[in-house]
Amino acid sequence: MIIRFVIRNLKKHPILNLIKVLGLALALTGIVFISLFLKNELSYDTYHKNSERIYRFTISNPEFMGNSHFARFHNSGQIPLLADYFSDIDEFVRLAPVRGGVVLHDEKYYDINEAFECDSNFYCVFDAPLLIGNSSTVLEAPASMVVSESFAQKIFGNENPVGQVISIPPGQFYANKTDYTVKGVMKDFPQNSHFHPDFIATKAQGEMQGWAWSYLLLAPNAGPDYITSHYSEFLAANSDTPVDQIKTEAHLQNITDIHLHSDKLREIEPNGNMTNIYVLAIAALILLLISMSNYASLNLGMAGFSAKFMTMNQILGASKHTRLLYFIAESLFIVSASVVLFLLFSIPVHSVIQNHFGVDLLRGNLFPVILIVIQFSMLGILSGLQPVLKQNFGRLFSSLRNSKPLFSNSISVNKGIIIFQYTFAIALIVAVLIITKQTNFAMKSSLGVQEDNIVCFESVHASVQQKFDVFKTELLKYNSIESVSAMMEAPGGEANDMFSFELEGYDQEENSQERLGVFPCDYSFASLFNLTFLSGTNFSENNADNEGSGEYIINEAAMHQLRFADPDLIVGKEFQLISPVQGITIPKGIIKGVVKDFHLSNIKKKVRPLVFFKREKLWLINFVVAYHPGMKDEAIGDMQTVWTKFFPAYPFTYEHVGTMYKQVYKTEILQARLLSVFTLLSIFICSMGLLGLSLLISQQRTKEIGIRKVNGANVLEILGMLNKDFLKWIIVAFVIATPTAYYAMNKWLENFVYKTTLSWWIFALAGLLAMGIALLTVSFQSYKAAVKNPVESLRYE
Repeated sequence: MIIRFVIRNLKKHPILNLIKVLGLALALTGIVFISLFLKNELSYDTYHKNSERIYRFTISNPEFMGNSHFARFHNSGQIPLLADYFSDIDEFVRLAPVRGGVVLHDEKYYDINEAFECDSNFYCVFDAPLLIGNSSTVLEAPASMVVSESFAQKIFGNENPVGQVISIPPGQFYANKTDYTVKGVMKDFPQNSHFHPDFIATKAQGEMQGWAWSYLLLAPNAGPDYITSHYSEFLAANSDTPVDQIKTEAHLQNITDIHLHSDKLREIEPNGNMTNIYVLAIAALILLLISMSNYASLNLGMAGFSAKFMTMNQILGASKHTRLLYFIAESLFIVSASVVLFLLFSIPVHSVIQNHFGVDLLRGNLFPVILIVIQFSMLGILSGLQPVLKQNFGRLFSSLRNSKPLFSNSISVNKGIIIFQYTFAIALIVAVLIITKQTNFAMKSSLGVQEDNIVCFESVHASVQQKFDVFKTELLKYNSIESVSAMMEAPGGEANDMFSFELEGYDQEENSQERLGVFPCDYSFASLFNLTFLSGTNFSENNADNEGSGEYIINEAAMHQLRFADPDLIVGKEFQLISPVQGITIPKGIIKGVVKDFHLSNIKKKVRPLVFFKREKLWLINFVVAYHPGMKDEAIGDMQTVWTKFFPAYPFTYEHVGTMYKQVYKTEILQARLLSVFTLLSIFICSMGLLGLSLLISQQRTKEIGIRKVNGANVLEILGMLNKDFLKWIIVAFVIATPTAYYAMNKWLENFVYKTTLSWWIFALAGLLAMGIALLTVSFQSYKAAVKNPVESLRYE
C-alpha cells in the first residue's frame, strides 16, 4: 500500500522529484571526486614502506646565492660523510638530474622528461617495484640502468631491454659519450609521487659530486632535529671553520610533506599546496550541506501533497508509524535513483579528469567510493524524514481539519536554510571570480603569453645549440615566421644562476659578496618578447662580443640592487660579469639598457635581479620561435621542415609558451575550474531549495492571493508580494557573505607577491548573480500562483 502510493506520488510530480534526484546525484558526484582528489593529494609518497623515515636534506646560508633555499643540495659529495658522522642515518641516496634532454640508442635520439644518476642503494630507500631484475643487485655495478616500463616500451617496444645499451651523448653538460647497460625494468612511478623518472642509473665512473636531490633514511625512532641542530658541528669537524662562525643551516623535510609543503627553488616537479586542499575541502562541505538542506526543504514543501493520504490512513486505523514508513520509502526511492544517476555521471567526469589532469582517481578506490556513497545515502534518507521530524500527526490532522496552512512553522526554518545556503553560494561566486581574475592576471603578466604565438623547443641538446645561428637564419626565410631567439632558461623556469660582477663607480670591496642573476640569451630576445625599455637600447644584432665592447641589459630589480633609482644614470656604465666557469670569459663592456621587470617564473615569487647578455653557441638551451598570428599550422610545418633539415636525428618536439605557463599555474587553474563547477552545482541545488520554499509559500497563501485578485490586484503586484521576502533573504545572505569572502580571498592572495585587487564590482556582481538566479527560480512558481483563477484559489483546501 505505502509503496504503491509512493510510486503514484513520484509519478504525479515528476519534475519536482527529478529535481530532487538530480540535485543529490550532482552533489554526490562532486563530493566523491573532491574526496578522491584530496585523498590523492594527501597521499603523496606514502606508498614507500619507510615513508615516515625518509627525509630530503637541504641547506640555507645567508651568504650563499642570496640566501636562496634550493630543493637540491649543491655539495652532494658531502652526504656520505654526513651519514658516517650521524649514527641516526641508516641509508642515503642522491638523485643527480640527467641533463641534455635526450639519450641515444641504436643511432637514434629519444627525448627524456626526467631521469637521474643515483647511488647504488636506491632501492634501500625508495620503493619502485621491478618487473625485471633483483632490487638487491640491479644497480650494484657502475653504469647500470633501470628503465621505467613506459620508457622501455617507447625505445624497445616488445623487445627485452636487459643488456641493451643507452647512451648520454656528449654535449654542454657531458664531455664524453657515456654508455649505460640496462639491467632492469621498473613499474612507472605512481601519480602520487613527487618524481617520475624515465630511468635511474649509477655513475659510470667517479664519485657523485655537485648538485643533487639528497634523501636520508633515518633509523627507526630517530628524528630530524638532532641532525639539523648538530649540523654546524659536523661542518666544523670537516673544515677549519669554528662552529660559531658557521652560518649554514641544515633542513630535513619528510618526503610525504614535499608535495604540499615545499616551494623551494629547483623542485624536481611542480608541487601542490595546502591552500588548494582547504579550498576544495570547504567546497565539498558546502556542497554537502546545501544538497542535504535543500532536499529537506523540498520535502517540506511537498509534504502537503501526501497530507490527505496520511490523514485518511490514520482515521482508518493505520499504525502511527505509517507516515514515517512512507517518508522512509520515498527517500529510499529518491536516494537510490540519485546513486544510479551518480554512477552514470561518474563515467564522463572520470574521463575528463583523467584526460585533462592525468589522474586516475577511481583506480584502487572502490572501498572509499562505496563508503562515501553509503554515508551520503544515510544522510539523504535522514534529510528526507524532515516532515516527520518537524511535525506530528496531531498537528497535521488539526491543520487539515481547520484549513490552516500546512507546516506553517517551517517557513522560518526554511528562511534560515536559504540565507545559509546563499551566503555560501555568494562566497563561492566571489572566490571563483577572484581566483579567475588572479589567474588571468598571472597569465597575462607571464613572458610572451599575451600574443600566444610563441613556441619553445625546450632543453635542446648541445649539438643543436651549436647550429642555432643557421637554424634561425633559415627559419626567417619563411613568411610564417616572425622572429627567432634563444635563452638559457625556458619560459616559466627559474633563473637562479648568480655571478659576481664589476661596475664602474661601485664599491666592490664593500659589496664583495654581492651577486647578480644571469640570463644568457640571443640578441633578439628582448624584441621577440616585447620587453619594455625604461632607458637605453636593445643589443646590437650580433651574438659575438669582443673584450671591451660587451653589451649588457639589466632589469629594474638589478638596477635597484645596484643602488640606482634613475635608469638613465646607469645606462652607459662600464660593467662586467665574472664567470665562475673555468675557461669561460664574459667580455667587459657597458650596460646598454634597462628593461621593465617581467615575470619569467611564478608571480608568487619576487622578480629576481637579472643581467641579460649575448652568447654565441653557449648556454642557449631553449629556442623560441614567434610566428605571425593566424599562421599557426603553416608555421609549425615550416619549423618541422627546417628542424628535419638541420637536426634529422633529434625528435621534433615543441610547446606553446602559453601551455608552459599553464603548467606553472596549474594549481590555480585547477582551483578556478573545480570551484566553477562546484559553484554551479551549489547554485543549482540552492535554486531547488527556493523552488520548494516558493511552492510551500504559494500553498500557504493561496486564499490570500485569490482575495487580492478579487479586490483588483494584478499579476505584477502578486509577483512583487510573493518575491519580496526572497529578495530580503538574499540581501541578508549578501551582507553576511561579503566580509567573510573578502577576508578569505585576501588571505588567499597573500600567496602571491604580485596580485590583482579585490575590486568592489566582484562582490556586487556575485550578489547580483545570486539575486537574479534566485528571482528567476521563485518567479516561475510565483507566476503560476499569480495567474491562477481566483475562484479556484478561494476553493483551495
